[in-house]
Amino acid sequence: MVSLSPIAAACALLLCSASASAQEGAQDGAGSDNASRVVVTGIRGSIESSTAIKKDADQIVEAITAEDIGKLPDVSIAESIARLPGLTAQRVAGRAQVISLRGLAPDFAVTLLNGREQTSTSNDRSAEFDQYPSELLGGVTVYKTPDASMTSAGLSGTIDLRAVRPLDRRGRTVALNARGERNGNGSINEGWSRNGGRFSVSYIDQFLDNTFGVAVGYAHLDSPGQQKEYKSWYWGTNNKLPPGNEDVTALKGAEVTATSREQKRDGLMAVLDWKPNRNLRSVVDLYYSQFDQKEIMRGAMWNSADTVTYRDPVIESMGNVRMLTGGTLVNLEPIVRNDANRRKDHLGAAGWNTNWRDGKWTLDGDLSYSTAKRKEETSETYAGLGRAGTGAADNNFGFSIPTGAGLPTFTPGVDLANPAIIKLTDPGGWGHDATMHHPIVEDKLGAAKFNAKRELDMPVLRDVQVGLSYSKRDKSHEDVSQRYALKNGRALTTVPANLIQQSTSLAWAGIPGVLSFDPLAALNQFYDKMPIDTDVAQQDWAVTEKQTVGFVRFGIDTEFGKIPVRGNAGVQYVRVNQEAEGKAVNGGIVTDLRDGATYHDVLPSVNLNFDLGNYLGDTYLRFGAAKTVARPRMSDMRAGIAAGVSQSTLEWNGSGGNPHLEPWRANSYDLSLEHYLGKGSYVSLAYFFKDLKSYIYNQQRAFDFTGFPNPSTVVPISNIGTVNQPSNGQGGFVRGIEATVSLQLGMLWNRLDGFGVQASASGTDSSIHPNGPGTKEKLPGLSGVVGNLTAFYEKYGFSARISERYRSAFRGEVTGLFAQRSFSEILAEKQIDVQVGYEFQDGPYKNLGLLVQVNNLNNQPYQTKQGSPFASGAYAPERYTTYGRQVLFGLNYKL
Repeated sequence: MVSLSPIAAACALLLCSASASAQEGAQDGAGSDNASRVVVTGIRGSIESSTAIKKDADQIVEAITAEDIGKLPDVSIAESIARLPGLTAQRVAGRAQVISLRGLAPDFAVTLLNGREQTSTSNDRSAEFDQYPSELLGGVTVYKTPDASMTSAGLSGTIDLRAVRPLDRRGRTVALNARGERNGNGSINEGWSRNGGRFSVSYIDQFLDNTFGVAVGYAHLDSPGQQKEYKSWYWGTNNKLPPGNEDVTALKGAEVTATSREQKRDGLMAVLDWKPNRNLRSVVDLYYSQFDQKEIMRGAMWNSADTVTYRDPVIESMGNVRMLTGGTLVNLEPIVRNDANRRKDHLGAAGWNTNWRDGKWTLDGDLSYSTAKRKEETSETYAGLGRAGTGAADNNFGFSIPTGAGLPTFTPGVDLANPAIIKLTDPGGWGHDATMHHPIVEDKLGAAKFNAKRELDMPVLRDVQVGLSYSKRDKSHEDVSQRYALKNGRALTTVPANLIQQSTSLAWAGIPGVLSFDPLAALNQFYDKMPIDTDVAQQDWAVTEKQTVGFVRFGIDTEFGKIPVRGNAGVQYVRVNQEAEGKAVNGGIVTDLRDGATYHDVLPSVNLNFDLGNYLGDTYLRFGAAKTVARPRMSDMRAGIAAGVSQSTLEWNGSGGNPHLEPWRANSYDLSLEHYLGKGSYVSLAYFFKDLKSYIYNQQRAFDFTGFPNPSTVVPISNIGTVNQPSNGQGGFVRGIEATVSLQLGMLWNRLDGFGVQASASGTDSSIHPNGPGTKEKLPGLSGVVGNLTAFYEKYGFSARISERYRSAFRGEVTGLFAQRSFSEILAEKQIDVQVGYEFQDGPYKNLGLLVQVNNLNNQPYQTKQGSPFASGAYAPERYTTYGRQVLFGLNYKL
């Protein structure tokens, strides 16, 4: 058990050091429903409401509130969250999808919906925020410090998505929003449109003398995706160049692809709010979304590792590394790809909260259930000049590769779009002619929570709150990997004319076009199934997690000398029981495995808010200290192992998951100084330090293989062998500083009324080695510098906003080969978004608003570099992807 003496001492000091003069009356801190109690309109109203939430909180928080019903500031909730200080987003398929908070990967944060932890369609716990329509949310509160009553909280922070509460509003409201969308990359595959749109409707009303309220919202999204991408495979020597060039490094493979997507999502939110008297309130929240994503990927790739030679080589230096950057490839076997993928997600959540107050007592009960399911179908088909190794090759394939940013140029010597020469086969020599994967993820989470609060008439303590919660989560992942062989003994097969579509141009990388056809129809017509690939079975898993949390929390309202102090202090006891299932895989034999563990934690926390108004005007100094945890990745907790007996050592060895994993644990310290200048205007400076006592990374560990299948004839010398698996190991620190400025410029000069600016910057560093001591890889998700700048104008119905979001280079988690988790070194990004609108103030069109938005105005490319540097420390470019500008035109109308 890690000693918590620094935090425990802080809690004890707080409870003993207050002055004898107590504040009269009880104050509530920023509760979990603050964001939903504020009615705001317009950009300035949204900023003012968000600032009020931050100012009134006991904890260190950031907030976003809707500009109006159904109108959060950005087209996606992730884009809005990523503009908050210390937060940033990672783009997935061109969309801001996952959030890093304070330099830590999404695994370290917890996402709530109306205060309740949510399931996820990802392989682990982290939320995919594009599952939540921004039009259905009333606001977001990000808690950077926890308190003891938050039974679901993250190590890096907690993101709470909030729906509206109909009884917090007055009168009937109906809001309609419609927008058309156009992608700047055009339609790059036949039959896949560059145009889309979105529509939403929200209804709020109160009945029975304002004792019963209803809020219902529906949002539909039809968003196109058009992606142009170049990716290098790897670089190496031994290139068969003329003497004297043995040290030259050359590209060993690459791909150029054009991907088109159709993304359709339907979301529904409903809230039933009953308050028959001032003492009782009962609220039911319902949410459901269905996200259907289809994509087609067409392109060319090649392996230039062993069989090729070079003509007219061009050699340049990058640092101290000599690189082959141009020339002609001889004996190249190109691979033409036509892949069809589909993903369908279902996400649902239901919650029922009842709150009863009687005098100084408050009782609160909450029941919730959340479910998520993801089904995917990812296929690959291959075509080329002939099967690998048969001599069918391109002997005149030109190339020119920039050593910096930008796209290379490739000039094939054959027509890759000609069906007379490009035929279905296995030009890569992979032992199959097509594949299809069927990943399925299911996630279910049920929870119950009860707490009681008693107001106190004491010099230091405002109230005391005790509570108990219980949750059970079941998550599973399975994948069927189906390989295919062409009929007639894997014979070379011509694609018939009825399946051929217009050639897909890759001219932006120098390739005129590639053969394009319907890959699913081809799979049904020309291929036979091969035996199921059992090697992926160890990636099948199921985890059941049962968590019980008990807590006590004291509200604080006192004075420290002449400084008013409010806040809270408390402690949680957390007990977790986890059970995992998986597969043992060896030589094609698959056996079921099951294992588990139980652990517990004691988590003290304290939040202090010092009101320095007697000395520095409207100024607050906030301090937070807590022991925090983040539960392990569920895929790392799998019981599955692939192993065998070495013929040389006669010892068992393997790799897999670890059902005995315990959480990441940290002692966290936060300090924030905030000075408020008026409504929506403030400056703040914050510092945080997280001392992670452990970190999870792969380690070689002893393992008992008794009962493990061994179909080989090799007899092990012992059943005790080694396994490479995720394990709790050495930690380190993450620390950072955050600066924020929010100014309504009219307070400086009345002629600037309506103008405003928001800016934030954060710097973060870490001592953690995520792959273990002595390794050099960076902490996933950590950008050393993150910045946001927004300038806006809003007056007389006109509104305009331009925003820039920046994050420095970072190591990001991506989907790799065979849909498995991988990492990529992602270069710095700077994305610019702009919005202009007008809302009629009177006349027959009153409350009608017109809007034009351009997201990714600068068409910021997504760029990565090779994961390992050359000996000189220089990195070779790896990936260059553009997603195009997203242009939207729409209208909003409110009754």
